[in-house]
Amino acid sequence: MGVVIVRASVRAPSRAPYASHPIAPAHRMHGPAMVAPSRLTPSTTLHLQRLAGNAAVTRALAGSAGRTVPPGQQDEPVATFPPQPVGAPAALAEAAGTVQRTIGDGHDLTNRRFAGDAVLEAAFDNERFVRVGSTGPAVSKLQQAMVDIGLDLPKFGVDAKFGPETKSRVQAFQRSAGIVDDGIVGPITMGEFNRRIPGGGPPPPPPPPPPPPLLTTTTVAAAPDGGPSSRRRVGSGEFVDLAASAPVTWTVTAGTLTIASGPATRWTAPETGSVTVTATPASGPPATLALTVVPPDGISMTRDVVNPIPAGQAGADMLTDVDFGHRDVSFARVQWLEDPGPPSGVNGYFRSGKGSAMDLNHHPNPAFVTLRADNHFKHDHCGSGFPLAPPFFRLFPPPPFFGGGWTWFIPNRFRVLGSGTAGTFFFRSAQVFAVDSVGTTTVSKQGASITRTRAGAVT
Repeated sequence: MGVVIVRASVRAPSRAPYASHPIAPAHRMHGPAMVAPSRLTPSTTLHLQRLAGNAAVTRALAGSAGRTVPPGQQDEPVATFPPQPVGAPAALAEAAGTVQRTIGDGHDLTNRRFAGDAVLEAAFDNERFVRVGSTGPAVSKLQQAMVDIGLDLPKFGVDAKFGPETKSRVQAFQRSAGIVDDGIVGPITMGEFNRRIPGGGPPPPPPPPPPPPLLTTTTVAAAPDGGPSSRRRVGSGEFVDLAASAPVTWTVTAGTLTIASGPATRWTAPETGSVTVTATPASGPPATLALTVVPPDGISMTRDVVNPIPAGQAGADMLTDVDFGHRDVSFARVQWLEDPGPPSGVNGYFRSGKGSAMDLNHHPNPAFVTLRADNHFKHDHCGSGFPLAPPFFRLFPPPPFFGGGWTWFIPNRFRVLGSGTAGTFFFRSAQVFAVDSVGTTTVSKQGASITRTRAGAVT
């Protein structure tokens, strides 16, 4: 191709041009700088578009290539290298490749209204135009953006069709941005949409959810082993003070609460079980904690006091210290009761001798008693051959004796202090009585024992 002179008539914008270059009435390429239009680089074309607008450059390039732009189409520029109008066959044929070179190329739209739209990204990269005749979601996005900033489309609205009404609004937007108002969305106009339309930039990350409230527990009673008050393993009926770092609504799967709402409450443990405490704030996730409630489940005894019996009389009598175990929890709010009942395995002297006339039934304390803070109870009375308050007499008849004895198998119940229930069975203890032919008596119960001769010697 020979020397080509490209002339582009330029219309001054209503505001200062977007670029700082002075605008000359015509640009001439001559001498060593004269090049064929097909060899114009994208950056050169973009520079011309900044100076003269999409329409002027299009007409100049079309004319220099030997093509004539019909007079009726001069307001609707013909697509040239590199852009193509949306919907053109060549553009559709290369759609997949366009997406690849348009998005993720380091020159991408950041406004969340437009980012990732292949057509608008291509316009931003100077690979195609969006103009009269264009249709589709990309047009809808531009139309909605203009409506949102007050450039209404009263006749057709957001209809995904780029017609004269949309063009006039694009021109108004271009004038407000200080760029050439040719009504065509190319790289410069798309850049202004990206920059000026509210909602620019990547969407802000959602605020992190508030953390659940911090929960603490404080047991009111100390455990016998000296463990921390923050322990989550508690005895039946224990008081536990619950606190949260914020006002919450409290719920528990078992036990009772003094109040249901607020930063703190007191929980009373049930008799037994695993309990979940849930603290739900006004907003944000709830906090939960688990507590394990341990009931008494066994009894052991040690001899603590020996009660005197007159010399020459058979029998043995002691007071025991009762230990309910579980040193890591408190049973300070647990009550204990033994059930009465008949003897078992009555034999020898107490079955067919003078002892058979004795009242051998078990007559325990008829009332619940409360355990001490160390999970003990003092004292349980274990004896035989001693007078009790009438009508219970276990005073051995006078000799001669011969060997014999019996056993009590005693049901034990517990309840939480103040519950008023009949209690829950938890253990069966054994108390054994035996006497030999000379009147030496032995009493044993759950590890505690006493042996006494008729003369009064005790072991």
